[in-house]
Amino acid sequence: MASTSKHAHRAAASVARSARQILARGSSRFPMLLSDQSLMSHTRAVSPNKIIPARPFSSSIATRRVQRSVSTGPALAAQKPDHEKDNDELRSLFDAPPSSSSANHLRSSGPSTGLFEIPSLTSPQNFLVLAQQTLARAQLLVDRIDRASSADASTPDGAQELSEVVRNLDRLSDLLCGVIDMAELVRNAHPDPEWAEAANAAYEYLCGYMNVLNTHTGLYNVLKSILSNQQIAGKLSREATAVAQVFLRDFEKSGIHLPPAERERFVQLSDEILVLGRGFLQDIAGNDASDDFAKNASAKADADKSDTVEVPTHWLEEVNPTVLKAIRASAITDRDGLLTFSAADQPWVFQTFLKYAPDERARKVAFRAANYGSQAQVQRLERLLKARAELATLTGAASYAEMALGDKMAKEAQNVEEFLRALTDHHRPRASQDLDKLRHLKHTSSVTTASKPDSMFNPNPTLPDFAPWDRDMYTEQHFRSPSLRSVQPLSPYLSVGSVFAGLSRMFSALYGIRFRASMVAPGEVWSEGAGDVMKVEVLDESEGAKGTNGSAEGLIGTIYADLWSREGKPGGAAHYTVRCSRRVDKDDEAGDFKYGRAEDGRALNPEDLGGKGYGNPLQAPTFEQRERAGRYQLPVVVLMCDFARPGNGASGPCLLGWHEVETLFHEMGHAIHSMIGRTSYHNVSGTRCATDFVELPSILMEHFVSSPQVVSILARHHSTGASLPFEHLSAHLSASKSLEGLDTYHQILLARLDQLYHSPLAASPTFSSTSTYASLDSEMQLPGASSLSYTEGAFPQVRFGHLFGYGSTYYSYLLDRVIASKVWNRLFAEDPLDREKGELFKKECLKFGGGKDPWHILADVLKEEGVRDGDKRAMEEVGKWGIE
Repeated sequence: MASTSKHAHRAAASVARSARQILARGSSRFPMLLSDQSLMSHTRAVSPNKIIPARPFSSSIATRRVQRSVSTGPALAAQKPDHEKDNDELRSLFDAPPSSSSANHLRSSGPSTGLFEIPSLTSPQNFLVLAQQTLARAQLLVDRIDRASSADASTPDGAQELSEVVRNLDRLSDLLCGVIDMAELVRNAHPDPEWAEAANAAYEYLCGYMNVLNTHTGLYNVLKSILSNQQIAGKLSREATAVAQVFLRDFEKSGIHLPPAERERFVQLSDEILVLGRGFLQDIAGNDASDDFAKNASAKADADKSDTVEVPTHWLEEVNPTVLKAIRASAITDRDGLLTFSAADQPWVFQTFLKYAPDERARKVAFRAANYGSQAQVQRLERLLKARAELATLTGAASYAEMALGDKMAKEAQNVEEFLRALTDHHRPRASQDLDKLRHLKHTSSVTTASKPDSMFNPNPTLPDFAPWDRDMYTEQHFRSPSLRSVQPLSPYLSVGSVFAGLSRMFSALYGIRFRASMVAPGEVWSEGAGDVMKVEVLDESEGAKGTNGSAEGLIGTIYADLWSREGKPGGAAHYTVRCSRRVDKDDEAGDFKYGRAEDGRALNPEDLGGKGYGNPLQAPTFEQRERAGRYQLPVVVLMCDFARPGNGASGPCLLGWHEVETLFHEMGHAIHSMIGRTSYHNVSGTRCATDFVELPSILMEHFVSSPQVVSILARHHSTGASLPFEHLSAHLSASKSLEGLDTYHQILLARLDQLYHSPLAASPTFSSTSTYASLDSEMQLPGASSLSYTEGAFPQVRFGHLFGYGSTYYSYLLDRVIASKVWNRLFAEDPLDREKGELFKKECLKFGGGKDPWHILADVLKEEGVRDGDKRAMEEVGKWGIE
């Protein structure tokens, strides 16, 4: 869910990435939840918290000391020669992707196979045709499901038709999402404007139909009646029951059960929330949306006046001359000893002051400017929160949080509060220790400035109070200290190819799963420059496709890797789900034509919809499986990054910084979840699970990448082949995590703020987002700090972009960090490549996708029966675990 700065209080650091939430990057499902929720994405491009919520049905998801010598273990020693050959090929492919002038044995020639090998998708014009065919097919299926409500459950045919409703709803979702999710990727990533525009047209066309389905009372009523009929509901599998509950909750969250007048108001509020949220993100991104909201000239004038910031030049006398020269050159005015800047238009100036201005007065002004918010921006946010509160009231909920959390692990807002309070208590001592590190630096700096060197040797100095505008400068000094700056460079050992080959070895050791580079056919990928997009098959040693009809033996899914930065491509890192797993051999497609009717009431034949059989217009390939009965469509995902593309000749491969390696491991955690979670139903496949559980596999991957055993199989010097000495990485990790306690504490503050903003408080006529922030900041104050991230005159809440996309679920990343830490320490810390533990996690967690209660998964994986009920006590207990 992308690079991250972990200084969670600095909401401005996540501005650009928060704005990119609009570019939704995950799987869809039917029905849509709320219009603002449709912007959530399966992407790690959301700093600093990397939350990756599972998408509602929308088109739119401590370093340990180790020995220098590390054994790779028997699992790696048993690697087959052909497997290692495949790994070497992966490394070569990603370290030296083909150029237009080089031959590429992984590129085939001949006519276009169509995008993602969809035969009909060979030109932009075909995209809308595909969407139209999909809509016609979906309408027939909708009519069939609707007519099931009149089926006689006492007859065999009637009972069978009713029992098929859940599967048919899932088929409908898969039918629409198969085009919408692919179109979402193409409209954002395709370099050809014609393709991007065609994909966007298809996307909007089918999303419009989804909006109609959101208010289809017939679908809702037949589903509700089935779930209330024990004769039918009792025969549903666990997966089918989970799918049915997903649909029912999402229907009701969309207000479908409301009387007509209230439903109309629900739609109005949903539309208003979408507009307000987009304006909120535009403001954060620097695109002033105040004209859309501020209705009078005086409000605009007040905003313009508060935007101007004046800084006396004598406050900047100690700033580095080169830095100061750049700052003065950017000033709006520079006269009479005053520099004038715009808080809205020149945020970099104030970030520079916060890092490099020794005079505290300059930093204090800069802090207010960096947290600038016009009255119109504050009003927009508060109207957004009030609209959500009213929306929740319409559904019968006491607050938006209560409405939104019903299908999450947390279940209730009170449970989230218990978790966050326990986590606050757990991390407060660590945060205080980290704060004291910075207070010592401030003390040293003040003593040096005052020319009292003797005081510097006082073993128990009286440490100065610490203000929020002190943090950036002394954090910068902390990381520039000699002990931290001496860390050895890691990048020479971390080429993209080495990391990919290492991932394959690691998954092979843990899960019996490996990667293999695959042929890319003409027209198969969206960017066809040589080496732009590479295709990787994911193979399982004992499961997966039988290897008939041209499929690879053991194939469980496909990853398309679009790793290199290019013009027009979205930045950051993301995991797009293009196609989910689903069992297809039980689809009664003939029944669609038997029971369903066209919009005009006519009975249809397959020939009326194209004459190519009954199936999905995408014509997705399906495969018999080795370990289970039936035929399945297999998951297809896209891994997108913006790494620097390797050059030719002496320039060498793309070398990654450690944070980029963590990012790649994180996104691969989502991808492997998609591969292993090959469920029978689209709506619970892979990452289609609870918002506050979906990050567990990806965050757990960040623990693996920091272990010496895993580093030993992925880190190789790009020119010598030498292994990375783990003490170099250990020193790096110690440095990078040296203020993590304080960073986590600020994250907790923001998670608690999110809960308060979506509590009943928001409905109060006297609600003030600023006062609420100030009160919480005071409550969480640490010894020696005047505040954490608030001062009078600042409006940090208008920089907190996650409030829109992740309203009331911002705690999710913290929850999954805690759980991942527990899983790591319980299962993998001693031996991260232990096959037995890997199989346990694979079979008790990953394979279920969203088809099993995540609390039951935790209880089974961790042997912690006390959390199985997932109630208030369970959430409090998890909070006490903390993040180790």
